[in-house]
Parts: sequence; C-alpha cells; structure tokens
Amino acid sequence: MRIKMHERGGRASFTLLELLIVVAIIMLLIGVLMPALSGARQQAKAAVCLSNLRSLGTAVQLYANANNGHLVTAALGHSVSANPQGTWLNLLRADYGSELVVRCPADKSPHWQTPVPPNNLLRRTSYGVNWYTVGQVGGKGPYNALNIIPSTATTIYIVDLGEHGPPAIADHVHPETWISNPRVLASRQVAIVRHLGKANYGFVDGHAEPLAFEQTYSIDVGAGFPPVFLFNKYDPAIAH
Repeated sequence: MRIKMHERGGRASFTLLELLIVVAIIMLLIGVLMPALSGARQQAKAAVCLSNLRSLGTAVQLYANANNGHLVTAALGHSVSANPQGTWLNLLRADYGSELVVRCPADKSPHWQTPVPPNNLLRRTSYGVNWYTVGQVGGKGPYNALNIIPSTATTIYIVDLGEHGPPAIADHVHPETWISNPRVLASRQVAIVRHLGKANYGFVDGHAEPLAFEQTYSIDVGAGFPPVFLFNKYDPAIAH
C-alpha cells in the first residue's frame, strides 16, 4: 500500500511501512524523553522546597534575634491540636506575614483535604520541627535557643514532614523514638524519599540541603546498647 502526499512544486510518496517507522521513532523518542522530563519536574519541585526551607530558616533567625535567641516552638500533636495558636506556623506568620511558605510542591499528602481521625484534623504544613529543639528528651533540653546549641550548622531544625496518618497533621517529629528501627520509624514521620530518594532538611543556622536519611541518622548496629551513632544530626549534643 502506498500513501501519496502532494507538495507544491512536486510530488512525494511514502509507504505505510515508512510512516509506521516514523511513528515508532517518535514514540521511542517520547519514551526516552518522558523520564528525563519527569526527573526535571521532580528536581524543580525539590528546588522550590529547598527555597521554602531557606525562607523558613531566615524567618526563624529573625524571630530568634527578636526574642533573645529563642527558637519557635511546636504545638500541633500527632493526634490532637493541643494549642494551635502556639505552633511555629502561627508564631512566624504573626511576625512575617501571610507569605510564609509552608507547603512543598512535591507534597502528595491526602490529608490536606481528608481529615485524620479520631479528631478529624487536616494537614497544615509540609514541614515539621525537630522535637529536640522544643521538648525535653532523656532529661536533656529543650535546646530551644541558639546559644545552647553547640553546632547550629550541623543540627537539623526542620524537615520534610511525613504525608500519611497522624504524623501528617503534626508540626514536629520525634527522632528520639527511632532507635529500634531508624529508617522504618523515621519514614512514618519524615518524607525521607520525597525528593529523588532524599529529603530536604533545614538547619538551625538557617541553611538547607538535600540529604539521604542515613546521612542524618545512622546507628552502628554492631556496637550494642546504648547506641553508637554514626550520624545523628537531630540531637544537638552529638550533632556532627
């Protein structure tokens, strides 16, 4: 079968086989390009999220400078909002306006629209602060002021918040509870693979960076108990 195409000044014709080959080549190119385009979109979303964390880091620094070095606190529980007005979301927004960026473009949590039982609360943010900086852990802390955190550049302050279940409606995470099975337990509270296998982390000094989970929290499993940390960028006493 031959399909004819007429052109100004001459005539060109293509066989059906030739057209099918052209279509196949186009489909092949689409198949090759789509993952690249998808990866580019994911990278763009990760970059926006990183920018969000840097903006939040700047807001936290400004808040601390205006409040004797103290950091903002958490107030949204994993099952109940104990004091919604006391959350860092409201504390920062009160001083830095409605432009506060609290949602990651890669956040796919259903709980922005679907409440979490039993109290039917909705998600308010894509980010959560580190409990070591707002509450006591093992009789230590809280490390809630800049001058009592030994290394602000290596201590994580805010993370990509997990997207499902009760942790999704909180405004903080509990790294002190991850010791028995770090990656699994952390993944319930932190979106550890939200951005191309990594998550974005904001540090107390205001900078932010993408890291694999094991670059933030890792235990030497052969050392026994108490645990010996290869990395623990959450606990200000040992963050490195």
